[in-house]
Amino acid sequence: MIFKNQSIKSFVSSYRIRKVLKLVFLVAVFVLLYRQITNLTLSKSLLLKIIHTLEGNLAYFLAAIALLFLNYFFEILKWNLLTKQVQARTFRQSTIDVLKGLRVGLFTPLMLGDFLGRSVGFQKKNRTEVMALNFFNSVCQTYVTLLFGSVAILFWWIISEDRLHNLLIVPVLIFILVSILGFLFVFRLKISWQFLERINFIKPYLQTSVLGLNINNKFRIGILALSIARTLVYNVQFWLFYVSLGIHLPILVLFIGVNLILLVKTVGGGLNIFGDLTLREFISINFFGLYHVEGSLILIATFVVWLFNIFLPVLIGFFIKPKE
Repeated sequence: MIFKNQSIKSFVSSYRIRKVLKLVFLVAVFVLLYRQITNLTLSKSLLLKIIHTLEGNLAYFLAAIALLFLNYFFEILKWNLLTKQVQARTFRQSTIDVLKGLRVGLFTPLMLGDFLGRSVGFQKKNRTEVMALNFFNSVCQTYVTLLFGSVAILFWWIISEDRLHNLLIVPVLIFILVSILGFLFVFRLKISWQFLERINFIKPYLQTSVLGLNINNKFRIGILALSIARTLVYNVQFWLFYVSLGIHLPILVLFIGVNLILLVKTVGGGLNIFGDLTLREFISINFFGLYHVEGSLILIATFVVWLFNIFLPVLIGFFIKPKE
């Protein structure tokens, strides 16, 4: 009886600690969000202009929000397909995994929290392989970002004027080369395998890395296709949000800008989601500013994209937990 009482007390105590930590975490999230909002330049006239514009473009705005669910559907589907190879997993359980990864990864750099959060729901013996699968998933999404970013830089080089045209030629060549090497890496082709084996300090990690995973290339194509679908959805979302806020740019310019934001965020991305917002704002205001879009409007549009696409799913992860 004493043992039973102690177990109950221990459970109640740990439950209370979890509730307190969750509350503290939520308060920290909203404090940081408040700080991000106060960094925006919001005059009364600008706010009234935005509200009036949104009223006329509400369908675009709601469509952009709706695409959030399609975006994460593709991510959850990828995760479900990957992890089924290790441990039986329902779509609901995969949804919980992805939401946990978002929550834990809120403040952690280099996606460390995402890796940890997604793996905790698995049996201990399977967690190493699950983390390797998550790494493969991340590699696929990163490769797609590099590919789209490379195409964006190529288009930017084509449409740019002389001075910028000359500056961009080196990045164009570098990212085209990186895209080719990335393709070889994702599909574990022999030339890529042999090239990596010649690098002594990398060789010991090959058997446990993405290259060592027992995934056939047909399956890899499926995961890569879903990664491409996510990136396309994000591009459309960005366009819809911009149009709904009254920012009208040529489709090619918008494509270049969006994928430059994704590219720089990925290449320089040891940041959590709040640092990610700062980086997005820096790139967007400098790129779209070249095309005479008002700076304050760019900052607000970029913030809105981040708020609905990144921050909102984190809140959903806090308040909505699918039944296991």
